[in-house]
Amino acid sequence: MSAAPQATTDAKPALALAALATLLASACCVLPLMLAIVGISGAWISRMRVLEPYSPALIALALASLGFAAWRLFRAGAACNADGSPCAVVQPVVRRWFWVVAVLALVPIVVPLLAPLFY
Repeated sequence: MSAAPQATTDAKPALALAALATLLASACCVLPLMLAIVGISGAWISRMRVLEPYSPALIALALASLGFAAWRLFRAGAACNADGSPCAVVQPVVRRWFWVVAVLALVPIVVPLLAPLFY
């Protein structure tokens, strides 16, 4: 008796954690700039600099979460059922969200490296 492949949700919490850590890591530097470009401003934006000391740790958390999510999504699926069918089916939308979060995670890493080129 073979069970039907189940959709994997193991990568979704890791992707959510990576997205949250990326947003918090960019909250000190990139997020105020993006808000100003959109037209949202105010004195409260300067309060976001409080998160700047935590940015390296949040970037490390985002990269670790993305690594775990990539391992869960893209590793070679081992056949765990007796008939050789895969254990879980990865939904294509989850893989697309992985790449969106991965690109967004590059922003707080790349912006401090490229900023000196514009001064």
